[in-house]
Amino acid sequence: MANKKQKGFAMKKGIHPDYHEIEVALPNGETIKMFSSVKKNIAVTAYPGNHPAWTGQRSNVGEKGQRTEKFKKKYAGFGF
Repeated sequence: MANKKQKGFAMKKGIHPDYHEIEVALPNGETIKMFSSVKKNIAVTAYPGNHPAWTGQRSNVGEKGQRTEKFKKKYAGFGF
């Protein structure tokens, strides 16, 4: 049995959004081009170059260790 691609199987017409090329403005001033169903350019505030999830930097550096101590004090009776 031939697979669907070999038979000329195509997506249904009229049910998918149109894709347009847009520009995405990054916080560092760069712009990148991508395709989207949104018809306008967008600006993002978080991306891998500045987000702590990717950079490994924490915004609450002054609290280092304090959160752990607060947790241990609060739940001392549970044997943590």
